[in-house]
Amino acid sequence: METGLRLLMTDGAIHVSFRPLLTVDQYTELAKVIAVPATKDELCQLVQGMAKRWGCTVEIDDESL
Repeated sequence: METGLRLLMTDGAIHVSFRPLLTVDQYTELAKVIAVPATKDELCQLVQGMAKRWGCTVEIDDESL
């Protein structure tokens, strides 16, 4: 199972998929990060760091492709 999200940032949208599913606490932490305006590159770096800390894998796709 995975948690997949499409996120709109200041410079466009990205799609992120976390495996395994995010816990409620992880999703809450991610929501706080997403609430702060950022570029796609900034968010990608943050999301990759969070996934590593959580022991998850994450796939990130640029929605403009």
